Amino acid sequence: MKLDKLTKKELLDLAAAKKVAGRSKMSKDELIKALEPFFAEPAPAKDAEDLQNRKAEQNVGYTYQEVTGQPVKVKRDEYPIPPYYDKDTIAFMPVDPSKEYVYWEISDYTLNRFKSELKLSESRIVLKIFSNMDNYTTEAASVAVDKIGNWYFNIYAPDTVLWSEIGLIDSNGAFHPILKSNKVRMPSDKVSDIVDQETWMTIGGNLDKLYELSGVGLKDLNSSVTINTEIAKHISQHMGSSGVLKDK
Repeated sequence: MKLDKLTKKELLDLAAAKKVAGRSKMSKDELIKALEPFFAEPAPAKDAEDLQNRKAEQNVGYTYQEVTGQPVKVKRDEYPIPPYYDKDTIAFMPVDPSKEYVYWEISDYTLNRFKSELKLSESRIVLKIFSNMDNYTTEAASVAVDKIGNWYFNIYAPDTVLWSEIGLIDSNGAFHPILKSNKVRMPSDKVSDIVDQETWMTIGGNLDKLYELSGVGLKDLNSSVTINTEIAKHISQHMGSSGVLKDK
């Protein structure tokens, strides 16, 4: 590299990359002199062993072409996600009180075994959603699918137990389940009735109590500065790390 052809800013950038001490105070000529050792041409190798040693030193942290000595792109092994695993799987996951997600896979072995055992010459795969309320099971949704896939359902069923089943529908319309998912209670669409032991207190409705606890008399409360100071002092003394007033 011809350092004398570079601008001072370019030389400073190189010096920063090489961690040259005191570079900010150097002139252009001083920068060139300080950088020359980093870009000096290596001396001819005396023998094959010296050549190998020099290459080893140059290749630390880099992959070099054998001829040009330039960095080359390293080809990394890729591990693509397979389109299927040929493993019986079905999972049901709630998204919110009105949306559900199901993914599934029926292996070829299982599908062929069921068709053979049921002696089904004609059949189609169907995914169903069932609900249970008060020990009464009902079908909430049904859709024709392939043996591998995923599906979003829009079933409004807050605080209800749902699950999915995938199976075969025969020519008579009878459903023969193959896989059954986990049962899930859907999230509620209402605010929880459970009240935390730590409760919030409205300062505005408890000013008299705060004044009394602070030990400040009514005559001392004429100043807004005094009021704010005493309120802040009381709050800081009675609050926990979560910012909730402690129970007395």
